[in-house]
Amino acid sequence: MEITPELEKQCGEIISQYPKKRSAAMIIMHLIQEKFGYFDDDAIKFVAKQLEVEPIEVYGMLSFYPMYSQEPRGRIHIKVCRTLSCAMSGSVKLGHELAKKIGCPIGETRGIYTLEFVECLGNCVKGPNVQVNDKLFENVAPEDAEKFVEKISEMDKNGELEAKSAFDKPQGVGDFNSPAYKG
Repeated sequence: MEITPELEKQCGEIISQYPKKRSAAMIIMHLIQEKFGYFDDDAIKFVAKQLEVEPIEVYGMLSFYPMYSQEPRGRIHIKVCRTLSCAMSGSVKLGHELAKKIGCPIGETRGIYTLEFVECLGNCVKGPNVQVNDKLFENVAPEDAEKFVEKISEMDKNGELEAKSAFDKPQGVGDFNSPAYKG
């Protein structure tokens, strides 16, 4: 991975916003994940150097948080929730149906696809839930796996699955009547 002076500058700007360098760890790691798509040893050492911590501390976060990867992922990253409420709604069967339809075993990357089971996507009432890149799809029934693959293939072709930057400003869309917004 090529660490550019621009990337070092971006990291410095982010770190300067925190009272302690290590407090910027998650944000710096998001930046690296977004830029390169995964972490190799050089990226781990770079982040550690920026934060003035040991590489093992960066590796600990990298191996704990599922949004970071140590392997390149496919352009279409499919995450199927397997937490209890989604599993009870058929997500495990859905995951296996998707694996057949896209020719990618669960937990692997094949061609343009990465398919994996993940823990809670935070939308339990509308399971089974699937996240493709940064888009959430709810109520995806196992028997609709083929239609779902067609839908995401069309979205990919139209550029609708391109991930938004974690550094973009929120657009202010959502359910503002939700109890989550009322505090």
